[in-house]
Amino acid sequence: MESLSVKSKLNTLTICLTLALAGMVSGCNDDDDDDNQEEPPVSQVKDAAYYQKMAKEAAGKMSVEEKLNMVVGPGMDMGNGEFPATNNKNDVSGVAGYINGVKSDKLDIPAAKLADGPAGLRINSTRSGSSETFYATAWPIGSLLASSWDTKLVAQVGKAMGEEIKEYGVDFILAPGMNIQRNPLNGRNFEYYSEDPLLSGKIAAAMVDGVESNQVGTTIKHFVANNSETNRNAIDTIVSPRAMREIYLRGFQIAVEEAQPWAVMSSYNKLNGTYTNERRDLLTDILRNEWDFKGLVMSDWLAGTPQLTGWKQLKAGNDLIEPGGFTDPVTGAFNNTGVLAALKDSYKKGDISEADVTVNVEHILSQVFQSPSYNNYAASNKPDLEQHRVLARQAAAESMVLLKNDNQALPLTPRLKLASFGVSQIETIKGGTGSGQVNNEATVMLSEGLQQQYTVDESLTSFYRDYYAQNKVEHPGFVASIGTYFTCDDPAIDPAVVKSAAQNNDAALITIGRIAGEGVDRTNTRGDYLLTENELSLIQNTSEAFHAAGKKVVVVLDVSAIVDTSEWADKVDAILLSYLPGQEAGFAITDVLSGVVNPGGKLAQTIPQSYADVPSATTFPGKDTNGDGTPDEISYNDDIYVGYRYYSTFSKPVAWPFGYGLSYTTFGYDGAAVESNTLSNGAKGGVTLSVSVTNTGNVAGKEAAQVYISAPEVKLKKPALELKSFSKTDSLQPGASQKLTFTIPAKTLASFDPQKNQWIVEPGTYKAWVSPSSDVTGREPVTFNVSEEIVVSNTTPGALALPSGVNAADFVTVSQ
Repeated sequence: MESLSVKSKLNTLTICLTLALAGMVSGCNDDDDDDNQEEPPVSQVKDAAYYQKMAKEAAGKMSVEEKLNMVVGPGMDMGNGEFPATNNKNDVSGVAGYINGVKSDKLDIPAAKLADGPAGLRINSTRSGSSETFYATAWPIGSLLASSWDTKLVAQVGKAMGEEIKEYGVDFILAPGMNIQRNPLNGRNFEYYSEDPLLSGKIAAAMVDGVESNQVGTTIKHFVANNSETNRNAIDTIVSPRAMREIYLRGFQIAVEEAQPWAVMSSYNKLNGTYTNERRDLLTDILRNEWDFKGLVMSDWLAGTPQLTGWKQLKAGNDLIEPGGFTDPVTGAFNNTGVLAALKDSYKKGDISEADVTVNVEHILSQVFQSPSYNNYAASNKPDLEQHRVLARQAAAESMVLLKNDNQALPLTPRLKLASFGVSQIETIKGGTGSGQVNNEATVMLSEGLQQQYTVDESLTSFYRDYYAQNKVEHPGFVASIGTYFTCDDPAIDPAVVKSAAQNNDAALITIGRIAGEGVDRTNTRGDYLLTENELSLIQNTSEAFHAAGKKVVVVLDVSAIVDTSEWADKVDAILLSYLPGQEAGFAITDVLSGVVNPGGKLAQTIPQSYADVPSATTFPGKDTNGDGTPDEISYNDDIYVGYRYYSTFSKPVAWPFGYGLSYTTFGYDGAAVESNTLSNGAKGGVTLSVSVTNTGNVAGKEAAQVYISAPEVKLKKPALELKSFSKTDSLQPGASQKLTFTIPAKTLASFDPQKNQWIVEPGTYKAWVSPSSDVTGREPVTFNVSEEIVVSNTTPGALALPSGVNAADFVTVSQ
């Protein structure tokens, strides 16, 4: 699939002519100097090279002190007024940080504003001295958007999100997050897209293109192998170079090469013994030299040991140290100025030179010069929130995954009498906690949405409303959270109440809720990955009572990430995985339940039969090697066999396969064929497949068709099949067909040869299935041949090597 656009979109930016290549003049960026700004000549193409030359010119006019100040953030707002970003104009309350500007007799570069935003712009909804409100849209979580398998829809969401970023005066959003969902218990999975790198990369590229079409920046994160939250600031991830390349880096590579985000955020963790933000092989050799990344690299907030080794971060290619301060390990106090002071000392000692810092500064400025703040954009503070509300509802509904629908239990006929069980109908969870939270104006609860379509049993709704009010538990927010959040376990329900509900209603709905968030991983326990005894009893008793009366039982999963379904799925008629649908949750879920929207989502992560079946279950969340009680090392024992790659290769049954999702209609796949094979052209070649998809049912709907390929094993062992392309149809009316074409270049087919540090396509016969999911059982593949080995690209020798004395055989337990 092709990225929606290229970075020629940056050509629409306007900048000050007096900052053009002839040199920069003091005051050209002053707010009251707008009349002096002119368009550069039409012949000047404002591409990456243009901004790089601007950055070089500006860096030549900066003192070493100004350069050091730019590569370190100004600190964090600790409530004491110490947050003095250099040359900060038109501040925005609630941003996560800044890039310091420059104010001198030679330059006037305003500070750039950075805000969180995996599920929408995160800023404060009120500002001192203003009666206005500054609400943002809380969009569906990343896992739900990825389940759409619809890059056009994701780009639409990105474009709307980017409008809010720009109109509220922010320059960069610290999103999207795109780490691989290696294990279902990662507390931050809700922010991420998939267990598969190709799907992750394509969805991320669409989001980046959508956001940046507004001339604001994105920051793809967390680079890299930050796939758990336990002791995330210090844990050492041990992973083979091949798994790094094929699984954990590949999605980032796709996003960089197809969308060129303004920024990349390095991660908290160590990688094979060294903090990621100190790895030059990662941040320079791979990211810049191999992938041709043009933007800036920033650290995650307080990552590594910047007060000690900030100079190492900069020399490695981590251009910006955020937020600029550090927490004293002895006193626990936060020091806003210590990192800059330490960096100045490193400069005086010769650990880092001005030439080194200049490289970082040029990377930063090449992006800052594109920003709204630099270009004096007058933020309106009035994005079209009403239009975005409509889009948020659409995106959530179209992305939900229908896991089960026996005997067409769904959609539920409008106006029927509905018995709605579960606390989450009262406090429907819109998103996760941490930096992914959003200050939106209001969230639509499921109970509100249901009342628009059904005659809801008010006695049950009132019971749950009162129960929640009396039993909710307030939790202090994580350091990155907005305020606090509440949880409430579902109560035990008297079976007699359930039987009465079955007599007085036409169908039952049970909502299961789970929240998760930054800084904490989930657990394989009841009330988290497993359902509670009360929830299991409710499902059992409700199913018995309603089925005895010939009535249906539906379960909605309002969850941050997948939960176990094997204990109870056979007892109910339908299961809708809504994930956390954002601010329009109640309406969007009801749209699907009632058939207003035909769900078109498909799983972006496998749901196993039990957690014990997950290949990484034995090593997650790590082991304690120093006896302090906290895991400090995690070995990626599953190597390249993550998710469906493992289950398909080793014939392990699953509850619901990757790529799976039902619809209210059915689709037929016909005429799968190889349209062309140009792999004889080597690295520049590829293969093109096609298929005709027909709506064979009675309702209009969309279908996400997927291409899985099984490659021959010559030198390298490989998964049984891997996703290599996908495409979603338009909305097809009953009987309508659409031809889909899949172009798969050699680089997408390639595997990584760690012995030769090469991406290669091995010779032999390749099998390809065009399928509605990763379960290709009973489907006939098409085949194509590669006559001789293709070397797609050479990579940096020795990059990301395992620690000295460690071999993959020492920790990899999943292998053929």
